[in-house]
Amino acid sequence: MLKEIPVPPIPKDWVLGKVLYAMFGPIDRSIMLGLHPIEPNRVAGSLGAIRIIEPGVEASDVKPGEVYAVVPYCRGGIVGIDYDGLLADYAALPRECLVKVGRNDLNPELPLWVEFSFLDDLTQIVEGKRTLIVGCGFSGYVTARYLKDKCEVTVACIERALYDDIASLGVEVMMLDNVSSKYDVIVVEPLSIYSTLQVLKILNEYGTLVFPPTQPKVLLSYSGFPRIFHILRPQLGNIAVGKRALEGIPDKLRKNAYAILKHLDEVPVLVRYYGRVVYVAEKETKKQK
Repeated sequence: MLKEIPVPPIPKDWVLGKVLYAMFGPIDRSIMLGLHPIEPNRVAGSLGAIRIIEPGVEASDVKPGEVYAVVPYCRGGIVGIDYDGLLADYAALPRECLVKVGRNDLNPELPLWVEFSFLDDLTQIVEGKRTLIVGCGFSGYVTARYLKDKCEVTVACIERALYDDIASLGVEVMMLDNVSSKYDVIVVEPLSIYSTLQVLKILNEYGTLVFPPTQPKVLLSYSGFPRIFHILRPQLGNIAVGKRALEGIPDKLRKNAYAILKHLDEVPVLVRYYGRVVYVAEKETKKQK
C-alpha cells in the first residue's frame, strides 16, 4: 500500500537522503511471502541509491550532495526489515550501509548492480571447485553466466523457468530431483524452502553451502551429514562486478525479470508480475533525458 509518511529523523551516525533509485527485490519478496516477519507499516525497498541531504552526528565523512548506493546489511539489522527501506521520497539510513558511487554510475539498473555485487566474493569461493547453482530464475541465469568460465558449473532447476536460456550458456542443466552426484560448492538462489531442505543431501564432506545476501532467512534440514561443512553468505559492495554481470544480458530476459517505473503508486501493482521493480525518482528521470 502507498501512504503519506513524514520525513524521517536522523539518529546518531545515520544520514538523511533523497531517494534516487529503490528496488522491491528478493529481500522484499521474502517478506511478502511470509518468510520473514516485520513490524507493521515498514517501508519496503532494501536496495537502491540516495543523494545525501544531511549527515547525522558522527557521520561527518559523508557530505551533502554525494551519492551513495545502499546495501541492506548493517551491524544492527537489515534495511527493509529492521529499518525502513528506500521506497519513499526520503530515507534515513545507517552510515555503514552506504557505498560511494560516482555520478557516471547513476543508472536505473544501479539497484541490480548492488544485488549482484556479491559475485565478487562468490568467485573466490567457487574457483576450481565443482559447483552447483540451485535455481533457474533470473538470479540463477546471471550467476551461472558469470561463473561458467571460472569453475565447473551445473545448474539445478526446481521449476523450468529459464531452463533453456541457461542451457544455451553451455552449462549442464537438470531438475533438482534428478541430481545424483555431490558437489563441493552449492549456491542456493531461489526463495524456496524445498530447495534448502534438499541441498545438504548433495553436498560433499567439507563442502560449502552459499546463500546469496538476497536471502535474509534460511531454513535447513540437517540429518548429521555431511558431518563438517561451511555456510557462507558473500558480501555486497563491489558495484563494478554487479554492473559487469548484467552487461550483455538479452533484452527478453531483462524485460521479464524487472520493471522500471517513476511513480511510487505503481509499485504495489507491478510487484505482482515482476520479481524486481525499480523505482526511479521522477526528477532523476528528467536529468537523464
